Amino acid sequence: MIKTFDLISNSDVTIRKALASFVQKDRVYKNNYLQANYKKAFDGYSFIGQKDSLNQYDTDMLHSFVLSDFQEVEHFPKEFHPFLKNEWKPLIKRIKALELASIKKLNNSILEQLYKDDVIGYMMSCNYYPKPLKYSAFAKNNTRLSAHKDVSLFTTFPFGIANGLSFFNEEKNRVAVGEKNTIIQFSGYFLEFVSQHKIKALEHQVNLPKDLNTERYSFAIFSIPKPNISFWLGNKKIESNNYYKKYLSLF
Repeated sequence: MIKTFDLISNSDVTIRKALASFVQKDRVYKNNYLQANYKKAFDGYSFIGQKDSLNQYDTDMLHSFVLSDFQEVEHFPKEFHPFLKNEWKPLIKRIKALELASIKKLNNSILEQLYKDDVIGYMMSCNYYPKPLKYSAFAKNNTRLSAHKDVSLFTTFPFGIANGLSFFNEEKNRVAVGEKNTIIQFSGYFLEFVSQHKIKALEHQVNLPKDLNTERYSFAIFSIPKPNISFWLGNKKIESNNYYKKYLSLF
C-alpha cells in the first residue's frame, strides 16, 4: 500500500540544516546521543558500521537520528531544537489528519479506536546518506539501505522523496519510486499486524546511485504505539514494547 497525496510537501530546510550540523560534530559528541543512551522506543543516533542499531544494518550507508514526541525536546541535541520547538507539532497535526483520512477509507474500527484511545505516537527518522564512493565496496545487494518493512502503522514522507527509494510489489518485482515533491505515505508492519496480515507492509530499500559522489537526505515520519503502554486490539491486550520486540524479530 503506497499512496501519493496531491499535496505540496513541507519544506525540509530547518531539519536538513539540523541533521547536517549534527553529523559534522565529532564522534565523542555524537556518541552522547546513541540509542543506548535513550532506551525508549527507537530514539537516538545510528552510524555507518554500527552493530547494535535498532533501525539499520551495519552494512547500510547512512547516519540516522530518530526524533520523537516520547522525549522532552531538551533531551535531544541542540541542533534539532529549532525544528522540534517550531515545526514538529504543526507537522504531526498534518500527518495525523492524512492518516485518519486513510483509515476512514479502510473502514477499520480497530484502527479508529487506536487513535481515540491515544495509543499512537510519532517519531521521525532523519537520514543522511554520504557520498557512497568510499563505502560502496561494503554495499549489500547494491543498496544504501537494505530491504525492510517499517515498524510503523503508516510511514509518511512529508518533504517528498529523493531518488533512490524502491519497493517490492506483490509479484516481488522491485519498483523505483523516483523523485517526488509531494507527500508520500505507505503501510508499515504495525498496519500488517493490526489487520492480521490482510494489509501488507511495504518492503522497500534505498539503492546505490549511479553517481557514487551523490549525497542523499531523507526524512520519514512513523506512527507507532507509544512506548511502555498497554492497548487493546479487539479482545486482545497488547504491550507496546512486546510489539517492538516482535517487529525486531523480523531481522
